[in-house]
Amino acid sequence: MTPARLRQLEAFRAMLRAGSVGAAAELLSLSQPAVTKLLRALEEETGLALFDRSRRRLSPTPEARRFEAEVEALFAAARRVDQLASDMRTTGVGELRVACLPLFGAALIPSQLARFAQGSGRPRVALTVNSSHEVVEMVRRGGADLGFALPVPAMPALHAAPPYRLPAMVLLPPGHPLAGRGEVAPRELEGEPCISLGGQYRLRHLADELFERHGVSRLMAAETQNAQAACAMVAAGLGFAVTDPVTASGFAGTAHPVRLVPGTVFHIHVLAPPGRPLPLLARRFLQQVTAALAPLGVRPAGGMRARPRGG
Repeated sequence: MTPARLRQLEAFRAMLRAGSVGAAAELLSLSQPAVTKLLRALEEETGLALFDRSRRRLSPTPEARRFEAEVEALFAAARRVDQLASDMRTTGVGELRVACLPLFGAALIPSQLARFAQGSGRPRVALTVNSSHEVVEMVRRGGADLGFALPVPAMPALHAAPPYRLPAMVLLPPGHPLAGRGEVAPRELEGEPCISLGGQYRLRHLADELFERHGVSRLMAAETQNAQAACAMVAAGLGFAVTDPVTASGFAGTAHPVRLVPGTVFHIHVLAPPGRPLPLLARRFLQQVTAALAPLGVRPAGGMRARPRGG
């Protein structure tokens, strides 16, 4: 529909609502001749006699009343489009798809998504928890709006924001002599029984390098492929574990998280599909996750420039 036709329909609608050309002109902030011209142009271009001009006042014809219903439907649809645009500016498109590695997917992201889904606009949410490699591939294919993963090869094009910087923590079993401390040094864990993650985990390698660098020998009491399982073993008294602040926070009531100083740091990367702006819902959720992580000492790393993600 051309702008000229839309203006004619506005004049027609105002005429029917106001009852006279003069009143319609006031509604539209136009002159009476301008409204008259728009009405005549509409009749000429549609081939319909919409007004009876046999008396001093224009009177709508039956054709005008039939035409009126469709014009009202058109303007109602336009109002719905405007409302949809407003809603999207405020709350996004209404659905948020997140993919994340198990470290975030065990508790943090599910709880934050539940809170997010009950917020403004009550958006629909979807969550996939998988390995970092699978998360990266899912985001690359556009199957998720937002992803959280450890670094894997060929990932830079997916970066949506600076990565989160996670300092390593030590989780100590109940009654451990160091449990009341705010921090411990690697040397203080010499000879202690340790529950370790499997060799495919980046945190396992960082922990091994840290203790080797300080010449500390641990008693390897157990190995598991799951960080929550390692922490559960700590809570049961088997030994200590090097873990992350997010996982450790879930066991604060049954074990003792303590800072490891000097420690080591690893990064969780924030990803989004390439070549498209980050959706508003994803940006809002990312802000919520960042706020939730801050009390745990986890913050976005400085010094990295994310690629532009749009308005």
